[in-house]
Amino acid sequence: MAEQEIIDVRVSRRILRVGGEVYQLRTITRAAAVRVTPNRRRTAGRCAGYLLIAAIVLLFVDFALFTSGVSAERESRVALVTVFAVLLLVSLARLISVLVKRTYYALVIETAGHPFTVLISRDPQEVGRLVHQIMDALDDPAAEFHVRVENFHLGDKINMFGGGHNIGKVGR
Repeated sequence: MAEQEIIDVRVSRRILRVGGEVYQLRTITRAAAVRVTPNRRRTAGRCAGYLLIAAIVLLFVDFALFTSGVSAERESRVALVTVFAVLLLVSLARLISVLVKRTYYALVIETAGHPFTVLISRDPQEVGRLVHQIMDALDDPAAEFHVRVENFHLGDKINMFGGGHNIGKVGR
């Protein structure tokens, strides 16, 4: 589940502050709202693939047990059905966990260097409004605004600056 916090987004004196991060407006080249959706189709395909592979393997094992003349045929079949049921439950749990995930919207700021995802929200209108306010502030040196926004942390936050010798991440 995504961690959430309330952060301040503020523009004053030609500086954009998003939580604890600061950007000079003159270095911002673009602001955009990006939709972040879970890949439901891929997860459903994987679930079906895993179940198909498990069913084929279990059929081969069942056939091998049947042709080998194992005396404990009933116990073997119960064990196979139990293994398949466990695999089915695990696969369905993964599928359901992805299907119920929400769609988020990210505010992405591009500078002369790389783009930065500065906040993630559930509300597309709020992110769109922030994009417009930031772009208006780029055109108007006297522009100022202050907004409190619900921000979500999805996964790890990785900040890399400079050359390629940066190692590590900040896990959240």
